[in-house]
Amino acid sequence: MLSRLNPRSWPITVKVPLAVAVLMILVALLLSERVLAGLTETQARHLRDLAQSYLDGLSSAVGPSILREDTWEVFDAIERAQELNKSLRPLETIVTNADGQVIAASNPRRHPIGSPLGNRQQALSSPDQSFSFEAGADTASAVRKLSYPGRTVGLIHAVFDTRHLAAERRNVIWALITTNGALTLLLAAAGWILVARMMRPVRVLTDHLGLARDTSAAPPIASNIVARQRGEFGRLFGAYNALVHSMEEHDALVKKLAEEERLGSLGRLASALAHEINNPLGGLFNALATLKSHGHLAHVRTNAIGLLDRGLLGIRDVVRTTLAVYRTERIARDFAATDINDLHLLITPEARRKSVTVVVANGIHGTIGLSSTPVRQAILNLLLNAVAASPDGAEVALSAEILDGALSIMVADRGPGLPEFAAEILCGSLPAAPWRDGGGLGLWTTRRVITELGGRINVERPPSGGTVLHLILPLKRAEELPHVA
Repeated sequence: MLSRLNPRSWPITVKVPLAVAVLMILVALLLSERVLAGLTETQARHLRDLAQSYLDGLSSAVGPSILREDTWEVFDAIERAQELNKSLRPLETIVTNADGQVIAASNPRRHPIGSPLGNRQQALSSPDQSFSFEAGADTASAVRKLSYPGRTVGLIHAVFDTRHLAAERRNVIWALITTNGALTLLLAAAGWILVARMMRPVRVLTDHLGLARDTSAAPPIASNIVARQRGEFGRLFGAYNALVHSMEEHDALVKKLAEEERLGSLGRLASALAHEINNPLGGLFNALATLKSHGHLAHVRTNAIGLLDRGLLGIRDVVRTTLAVYRTERIARDFAATDINDLHLLITPEARRKSVTVVVANGIHGTIGLSSTPVRQAILNLLLNAVAASPDGAEVALSAEILDGALSIMVADRGPGLPEFAAEILCGSLPAAPWRDGGGLGLWTTRRVITELGGRINVERPPSGGTVLHLILPLKRAEELPHVA
């Protein structure tokens, strides 16, 4: 739930329209502030001009009357001025003498003649501020001094109705909100549509990569989809399809190599079986021929049957031994750096089925004095067991290097750890035959190969888990080694 609230986890189809909306709101606020400021200035200037005109006319009309203290003429002048300036909407007009006492007012009941000017009126129309107007307020005030040569004889206090100006300001604000809101929504929607169209190729590529992850086979993007794309996405789709084709060719090569290796192994096994079985078969056929010719003789039967029994037991032992470890060629190829690469290719299909990554560090250069076939067989068995023991998505490491006149092979996995009996089989402390009690044919075969090559294997169990196998094989020429039988 918390991850959904994190903006970093939002899809780009949400981020871009949201960014556009936020930017539009900021721009709208800035523009609205400037528009309202201009409107306020215009309203204030217009109202000030009208108020000055109103006060100018009223000052000319009431000046002589104030000197004569003719209240009725002052009151009459106020009524005429208000009638002539209805568009200005004067609410109150008060004329006072220099001492602040009311001479005449547009509303005599509120401001009787001779009464002092109220605090509210003084605050609204202070002589220190000839004009007062606030944006959105319902009233504005103005003050004019009445001067007669060299002295102030009175003051005119006027209050004007500005509710129409406040209503005009509210209408402008609502117009700005509506317009800016509509533009924000329109641009956000346009941004979403644009980003959604731009993300379609990305979704196509993501879907294909997801299929490759789930099915272990990356499907190519259809040619009609690729043809519709231009620019960067067109090149990206082309590169992806090229990669898919390259992977398909690689998988085909791996399968071919694995098949060739399997057929080669079967061929060597068949050759070994044929060679080892042919010898006792000759004796068995001779014993059968003897029985056919002289089977009526007791001593002949006994000797022939004994020969047949021993010959069949010999064939059985040959078959068992060959199933465990078949005879290698007398003319063997030296182990080379390319063998490590071949083993990586051979183990890749099994690793892919378990989503295991095999990391190879090949420190071998050229060829070394070891027979290739048994060494490959031993390393392949170790890799197969490491991949089988590793959990899905784990990593298996294979490294090969020459140290102190010996081939050093390291196979590390992140599995639950090599069982004790398996470690004993590899290290040679458990002499059980591979077919007995599930002892592990591959591990027993590996042990026998290593022993025949004069090597050793060490088993480590790191505190972090898993198993690390160190295979040490002394470097010898292939002809110096005893052949595995």
